[in-house]
Amino acid sequence: MFKQYIQNELPTEILIFIFKRVRFPKDLILSCRRIARFSKVPQVKAAWIIYQFGAAHCLFHAIKLGSSFLDATVAQAIIAQGGILSRYFVQRLHMNFGAYDNKLIELKIVHGVGSSLFQKSQNIPWASNLPISVYIFLLKTASEIYKSDLCLKGNDMELFHFYTGGPQTIHYAPLVLAKNIDKIKDLILRFKFIPLPPRTRSLGNLPENNSQENIAPEEYPPNDGHENLRQLITIARSVLICKDFVNLWKGIGYYEICNDVNDLVMQGALLIMFPPQPSSRWSMPDIKTINARLNELIEVGFQLTYCVMLDILLFFEKRLEQIGKILLESFADVKHESLVNLVRKCLIETNNPKLKFKSQPVLNFIYEFLPDSP
Repeated sequence: MFKQYIQNELPTEILIFIFKRVRFPKDLILSCRRIARFSKVPQVKAAWIIYQFGAAHCLFHAIKLGSSFLDATVAQAIIAQGGILSRYFVQRLHMNFGAYDNKLIELKIVHGVGSSLFQKSQNIPWASNLPISVYIFLLKTASEIYKSDLCLKGNDMELFHFYTGGPQTIHYAPLVLAKNIDKIKDLILRFKFIPLPPRTRSLGNLPENNSQENIAPEEYPPNDGHENLRQLITIARSVLICKDFVNLWKGIGYYEICNDVNDLVMQGALLIMFPPQPSSRWSMPDIKTINARLNELIEVGFQLTYCVMLDILLFFEKRLEQIGKILLESFADVKHESLVNLVRKCLIETNNPKLKFKSQPVLNFIYEFLPDSP
């Protein structure tokens, strides 16, 4: 009876409302002919991808889903419904569009050159199979939006890096950023600068001092299209210097900013207060100072999760005897819970298989704060 009602009487608007909220709609499509029919409509596809991934990242994920999902009419519907076509996205798309000539690669290998190209060809770039019609549509649309300022051969991430004092230390970067503040705002507001989506980050891979110098070399541009750690740190660092950037990004529809760099921002705030190699003039901040900084970031949308806490403890593993207690006390105060409850929740989080938590020294340290610990 209910299935028949869906087939014949349920308004299309309600069906779309339901459909776009289903993360994996395959079973839903197979269960109802009517849903199967309208799931192929470009406007419905656009509504689904925007709801699932947000206006800022929807085009990226639409391309990753392939030609069975994305064609020029769907791309047009996505943009018509508010999907963001940033200049940086088009620049990165242009870098990765097009397939390699495998015959040429094979000939180069036969003659002793180009082995790296062969390896590269095995890792297909994220936009290599994008239909030419979609590529042309996106370029044409971007050209209409940005006109002579499109700069296909440019790189807005690199511009942002230099404008925000990326090459400078965290102590001098604010001066560079302040000098370039109008250029940074223009990059975000006019050119819709938004980083590409991050990969899923594993626990404990934060580079020392949250700095660019300590990151393992990464392929750029990465073939999978996701933003590398180095570039995400550039974004997180800028937020730590000027948290107003968060509201600028949210103002253009990039509401995922806090989620995308949450861990890096929260960790970075503490790493600045507790530098790995403190100078002779460094003094340990008190709980009030730590809490003020963390709450300042929480107010704009970042979260102090138990996973972040574990990552911080893991990073400071060799300094836990010196600063571990004040960190935990600060975390408990920010979370408005007792220290015992906080460490118990941290212990529960260590059992999360996705984290692959293996640090016995950190576990031993946490156990010290439990009243029933041995």
